[in-house]
Amino acid sequence: MPAHIPDPSSHPDPSRNPEPAPSRAPSTGRPLILSNALDAAGRNTADLATDVLAVVVLGATAAQMGLLNALGTLAFLVLGIPIGVLVDRSPTVRLLLASGLVRAGLLASLVLAWSLDGLTLLHLYAVATLAGTAAVVVETTQTAIAPRAVGVSGVSRLVSRMQSAESVISLVVPALAGVLVALTGAGPTLAVAAALTAFAALVVLRLRLAAPEQPTVAADEDPTGSAGEEPEAATTALARFLREGRLGWSTLRERRTLWRLTLGSMLINLGLAVHSAVEVVLVLRELDLGATVLGLLVSAGGVGGLLGSLVAVPLADRLGVPRVLRGSVLLLAPVAALTLTALLDPHRATAWLLAGSFCWGVAIVTYNVLLAGIAAELTPTELMGRVSATRRTLTMGIVPVGGIAGGLLADQAGLVATITAWIVLNAIGAAVVATTSFPRDQSANGPAPYNPA
Repeated sequence: MPAHIPDPSSHPDPSRNPEPAPSRAPSTGRPLILSNALDAAGRNTADLATDVLAVVVLGATAAQMGLLNALGTLAFLVLGIPIGVLVDRSPTVRLLLASGLVRAGLLASLVLAWSLDGLTLLHLYAVATLAGTAAVVVETTQTAIAPRAVGVSGVSRLVSRMQSAESVISLVVPALAGVLVALTGAGPTLAVAAALTAFAALVVLRLRLAAPEQPTVAADEDPTGSAGEEPEAATTALARFLREGRLGWSTLRERRTLWRLTLGSMLINLGLAVHSAVEVVLVLRELDLGATVLGLLVSAGGVGGLLGSLVAVPLADRLGVPRVLRGSVLLLAPVAALTLTALLDPHRATAWLLAGSFCWGVAIVTYNVLLAGIAAELTPTELMGRVSATRRTLTMGIVPVGGIAGGLLADQAGLVATITAWIVLNAIGAAVVATTSFPRDQSANGPAPYNPA
């Protein structure tokens, strides 16, 4: 992540974002990184296991899979900004612990129902919705708590490390989960996911935090700074809550680079949601490749993701962040087209899909790692929860729409049309990102430096 991005129009104002005294901030955020990694492992394992349960055990259609995926991300759209406001008010270890344990309990309820032959789609839908809400709390709190874990000067490095680890885990763990599903079944795999999620929640008990900062003027939008009862009497708690939520939105809109990157990610995630509705159906039902090949596909993606995490920063050091970010995002549409090729050439489908999974892993992880660094640098520390929640509301809130649309499109127009839609959305999103003006863009002086440390 860039150590500094000198853009007066988009970089946080130091006077609004003061550096706390070094003695107040713990020296490491390793427990937070470990908790984030374990949580990502549990989440990705659970996603694969529930997809297989829905398709193989319950016989879900593409439309039903689209609805399942949509419900899992619905909270990002409906509750993302309110959760961001609440988390910014009190980003604590107890909040991370409670929300993580709730998710673990919800997953355990699915395992119990499966073991008793009582699992239903309705149960899956309910757990997806509630667990998705808990996931929003976890992810928002992880970001908002970072300044208290390592101090303002260490936030960008910590967020970049968390994103890098999570990106690799999001590709490597499903590969291992696919093998586990093939060997033991989806039910036991879901039990492992529940255990990982609970462990992730417990790890945060080791996290040491600095004392919280006093509320800033920006957070409460009270320019008078008065502390009496009159401001409280002049406005309701709901009105103040709405003002705080709008502040996250206005901050995002004021930072043009961050805003355009958010729009590009929205389109890319919309395409992914469309594709997610048919991915398991394509591999297990349409092409009849079996769970073993599904495991190989996610393994190839994991290897590609690992490579992407290793090359992202060195490439950015050599070529500059803007050039590498644009190059990686421009690869997404051609890589997605390999899935369409597999559908049209079923005799070599496995080879096409393996190549696509590997290349997708390289490109998307490189993009995500560099994007996380830029986003953290452009966000005022005291607004981390609200701005990140607003971004997630947009980038993840679009997923339910894409999931439902993808399932309906597949049922009505077929898999070819659905995968084509995924390709087109990737291409449009890449165009938005590629035409974005970055704070440290390429110039006659050569590539911009990139120093995550």
